[in-house]
Amino acid sequence: MPLNQYISTPFGASIALWKLSEDKPALTARLTANEQRLIEAQNLSPKRFCERAATRLLLNSMEETRDAEIGYTDNGKPYMPHRSGHISISHTAQWVAVAYHPFLPIGIDLEQIGTKVEKVAERVFNGQELNAHSSSPSTYTEWLHLCWSGKEALFKAIPEAGIDFRAHLHLSAPPSLHHEGIFTAQEKRTPAAKEYSLWYRIFDQFVMVCAAPLQ
Repeated sequence: MPLNQYISTPFGASIALWKLSEDKPALTARLTANEQRLIEAQNLSPKRFCERAATRLLLNSMEETRDAEIGYTDNGKPYMPHRSGHISISHTAQWVAVAYHPFLPIGIDLEQIGTKVEKVAERVFNGQELNAHSSSPSTYTEWLHLCWSGKEALFKAIPEAGIDFRAHLHLSAPPSLHHEGIFTAQEKRTPAAKEYSLWYRIFDQFVMVCAAPLQ
Protein backbone atom coordinates (compact mmCIF):
# COMPACT_ATOMS: atom_id res chain seq x y z
CA MET A 1 0.00 0.00 0.00
CA PRO A 2 1.69 3.25 -1.05
CA LEU A 3 0.72 6.75 0.10
CA ASN A 4 -1.91 6.43 2.83
CA GLN A 5 -3.04 10.01 3.38
CA TYR A 6 -2.17 13.70 3.53
CA ILE A 7 -2.81 15.66 6.72
CA SER A 8 -2.75 19.42 7.34
CA THR A 9 -2.18 20.54 10.92
CA PRO A 10 -3.76 23.67 12.42
CA PHE A 11 -0.36 25.40 12.51
CA GLY A 12 0.35 24.91 8.82
CA ALA A 13 2.44 21.76 8.64
CA SER A 14 1.79 19.28 5.83
CA ILE A 15 2.17 15.58 6.62
CA ALA A 16 2.36 12.69 4.17
CA LEU A 17 1.86 9.20 5.63
CA TRP A 18 2.80 5.85 4.05
CA LYS A 19 1.85 2.32 5.08
CA LEU A 20 4.94 0.31 4.23
CA SER A 21 3.70 -3.03 2.90
CA GLU A 22 5.96 -3.24 -0.17
CA ASP A 23 9.21 -5.20 -0.34
CA LYS A 24 12.52 -3.84 -1.57
CA PRO A 25 12.06 -4.76 -5.28
CA ALA A 26 8.62 -3.13 -5.40
CA LEU A 27 9.91 0.11 -3.88
CA THR A 28 13.06 0.09 -5.99
CA ALA A 29 10.92 -0.02 -9.13
CA ARG A 30 9.32 3.29 -8.13
CA LEU A 31 12.61 5.13 -7.61
CA THR A 32 14.59 6.90 -10.28
CA ALA A 33 17.98 5.43 -11.11
CA ASN A 34 19.71 8.25 -9.22
CA GLU A 35 17.48 7.84 -6.15
CA GLN A 36 18.15 4.11 -6.14
CA ARG A 37 21.91 4.68 -6.43
CA LEU A 38 21.97 7.17 -3.55
CA ILE A 39 20.07 4.86 -1.21
CA GLU A 40 22.01 1.75 -2.24
CA ALA A 41 25.28 3.62 -1.50
CA GLN A 42 24.28 3.80 2.18
CA ASN A 43 24.63 0.00 2.57
CA LEU A 44 21.37 -0.34 4.49
CA SER A 45 19.55 -3.43 5.61
CA PRO A 46 16.49 -4.32 3.49
CA LYS A 47 14.22 -2.84 6.19
CA ARG A 48 16.14 0.42 6.32
CA PHE A 49 16.29 0.55 2.53
CA CYS A 50 12.50 0.31 2.39
CA GLU A 51 12.12 3.07 4.98
CA ARG A 52 14.49 5.37 3.06
CA ALA A 53 12.78 4.55 -0.24
CA ALA A 54 9.32 5.28 1.21
CA THR A 55 10.66 8.53 2.66
CA ARG A 56 11.97 9.56 -0.76
CA LEU A 57 8.64 8.72 -2.39
CA LEU A 58 6.76 10.68 0.29
CA LEU A 59 9.00 13.69 -0.31
CA ASN A 60 8.31 13.41 -4.02
CA SER A 61 4.57 13.30 -3.36
CA MET A 62 4.57 16.88 -2.00
CA GLU A 63 5.24 19.76 -4.36
CA GLU A 64 7.37 21.69 -1.85
CA THR A 65 9.77 18.79 -1.29
CA ARG A 66 9.66 17.01 -4.65
CA ASP A 67 13.16 16.04 -5.88
CA ALA A 68 14.72 17.98 -2.99
CA GLU A 69 18.22 17.06 -1.89
CA ILE A 70 18.21 15.97 1.76
CA GLY A 71 21.10 16.60 4.11
CA TYR A 72 21.53 15.75 7.79
CA THR A 73 22.86 17.90 10.63
CA ASP A 74 25.47 16.65 13.10
CA ASN A 75 22.52 15.67 15.32
CA GLY A 76 21.01 13.57 12.53
CA LYS A 77 18.16 15.95 11.76
CA PRO A 78 17.14 16.18 8.07
CA TYR A 79 17.04 19.43 6.15
CA MET A 80 16.89 20.67 2.56
CA PRO A 81 20.17 22.52 1.80
CA HIS A 82 18.89 24.08 -1.41
CA ARG A 83 15.23 24.70 -0.52
CA SER A 84 13.41 26.93 1.91
CA GLY A 85 11.19 25.36 4.53
CA HIS A 86 11.67 22.70 7.20
CA ILE A 87 11.15 18.94 7.15
CA SER A 88 11.01 16.12 9.66
CA ILE A 89 10.86 12.35 9.18
CA SER A 90 9.68 9.46 11.35
CA HIS A 91 8.88 5.78 11.05
CA THR A 92 7.59 2.98 13.25
CA ALA A 93 6.76 -0.62 12.37
CA GLN A 94 5.09 -0.40 8.92
CA TRP A 95 4.47 3.35 8.87
CA VAL A 96 6.58 6.24 7.55
CA ALA A 97 5.74 9.95 7.80
CA VAL A 98 7.24 13.14 6.40
CA ALA A 99 6.26 16.60 7.67
CA TYR A 100 6.94 19.95 5.99
CA HIS A 101 6.47 23.54 7.11
CA PRO A 102 7.29 26.57 4.96
CA PHE A 103 8.90 28.62 7.76
CA LEU A 104 8.64 26.95 11.20
CA PRO A 105 11.10 24.33 12.48
CA ILE A 106 9.05 21.20 13.07
CA GLY A 107 9.38 17.69 14.40
CA ILE A 108 7.24 14.64 13.75
CA ASP A 109 7.21 11.32 15.55
CA LEU A 110 5.34 8.04 15.19
CA GLU A 111 5.25 5.74 18.20
CA GLN A 112 3.93 2.19 18.07
CA ILE A 113 1.58 1.41 20.95
CA GLY A 114 3.14 -1.21 23.23
CA THR A 115 4.82 -1.66 26.60
CA LYS A 116 8.17 0.08 26.04
CA VAL A 117 6.95 3.52 27.06
CA GLU A 118 5.58 2.35 30.42
CA LYS A 119 8.97 0.82 31.26
CA VAL A 120 10.87 4.10 30.79
CA ALA A 121 8.14 6.56 31.85
CA GLU A 122 9.55 7.47 35.26
CA ARG A 123 12.96 8.23 33.77
CA VAL A 124 11.74 10.60 31.03
CA PHE A 125 8.45 12.12 32.29
CA ASN A 126 8.02 14.55 35.19
CA GLY A 127 5.46 14.14 37.98
CA GLN A 128 2.80 16.28 36.35
CA GLU A 129 3.07 14.31 33.11
CA LEU A 130 2.99 10.98 34.95
CA ASN A 131 -0.13 11.90 36.91
CA ALA A 132 -2.20 13.18 33.99
CA HIS A 133 -5.06 10.98 32.73
CA SER A 134 -4.12 8.25 35.22
CA SER A 135 -7.72 7.50 36.27
CA SER A 136 -8.40 5.42 33.12
CA PRO A 137 -5.88 2.68 32.20
CA SER A 138 -6.59 2.84 28.46
CA THR A 139 -6.48 6.64 28.33
CA TYR A 140 -3.35 6.64 30.48
CA THR A 141 -1.59 4.30 28.04
CA GLU A 142 -2.50 6.60 25.16
CA TRP A 143 -1.30 9.64 27.11
CA LEU A 144 2.07 8.07 27.96
CA HIS A 145 2.60 7.27 24.30
CA LEU A 146 1.66 10.82 23.35
CA CYS A 147 4.13 12.08 25.98
CA TRP A 148 6.94 10.02 24.51
CA SER A 149 6.06 10.85 20.92
CA GLY A 150 5.61 14.53 21.85
CA LYS A 151 9.07 14.71 23.39
CA GLU A 152 10.61 12.97 20.39
CA ALA A 153 8.88 15.48 18.11
CA LEU A 154 10.12 18.37 20.27
CA PHE A 155 13.66 16.99 20.18
CA LYS A 156 13.50 17.06 16.38
CA ALA A 157 12.02 20.57 16.26
CA ILE A 158 14.50 22.20 18.67
CA PRO A 159 17.87 22.90 17.01
CA GLU A 160 19.94 22.83 20.20
CA ALA A 161 21.86 19.70 21.22
CA GLY A 162 22.07 18.19 24.70
CA ILE A 163 18.34 17.97 25.34
CA ASP A 164 17.23 15.98 28.39
CA PHE A 165 13.66 14.73 27.94
CA ARG A 166 12.74 14.97 31.63
CA ALA A 167 14.59 18.16 32.58
CA HIS A 168 14.17 20.25 29.44
CA LEU A 169 10.85 19.25 27.86
CA HIS A 170 7.65 19.93 29.82
CA LEU A 171 4.27 18.92 28.42
CA SER A 172 0.90 20.34 29.46
CA ALA A 173 -1.74 17.62 29.30
CA PRO A 174 -5.02 18.48 27.55
CA PRO A 175 -8.19 18.15 29.67
CA SER A 176 -9.23 15.08 27.67
CA LEU A 177 -7.91 12.95 24.85
CA HIS A 178 -9.67 12.46 21.54
CA HIS A 179 -8.90 10.85 18.20
CA GLU A 180 -7.12 14.08 17.26
CA GLY A 181 -6.21 17.24 19.15
CA ILE A 182 -3.58 19.70 20.34
CA PHE A 183 -1.63 20.18 23.54
CA THR A 184 1.28 22.45 24.41
CA ALA A 185 4.80 22.19 25.75
CA GLN A 186 7.67 24.38 26.88
CA GLU A 187 11.36 23.77 26.42
CA LYS A 188 13.76 24.70 29.25
CA ARG A 189 16.92 23.98 27.27
CA THR A 190 17.44 27.61 26.15
CA PRO A 191 17.09 31.01 27.88
CA ALA A 192 14.17 31.75 25.53
CA ALA A 193 12.15 28.87 27.05
CA LYS A 194 9.99 28.69 23.93
CA GLU A 195 6.50 27.27 23.94
CA TYR A 196 5.41 24.71 21.35
CA SER A 197 2.17 23.47 19.91
CA LEU A 198 1.83 19.71 19.55
CA TRP A 199 -0.81 18.31 17.21
CA TYR A 200 -1.60 14.63 17.68
CA ARG A 201 -3.64 11.83 16.16
CA ILE A 202 -4.25 8.42 17.74
CA PHE A 203 -4.38 5.43 15.38
CA ASP A 204 -5.17 1.81 16.22
CA GLN A 205 -1.52 0.72 16.32
CA PHE A 206 0.43 3.93 16.87
CA VAL A 207 0.26 7.61 17.78
CA MET A 208 1.55 10.52 15.73
CA VAL A 209 2.66 13.90 17.08
CA CYS A 210 3.87 16.95 15.15
CA ALA A 211 5.49 19.84 17.05
CA ALA A 212 6.13 23.46 16.05
CA PRO A 213 6.91 26.62 18.04
CA LEU A 214 3.97 28.80 18.97
CA GLN A 215 3.86 31.91 16.80
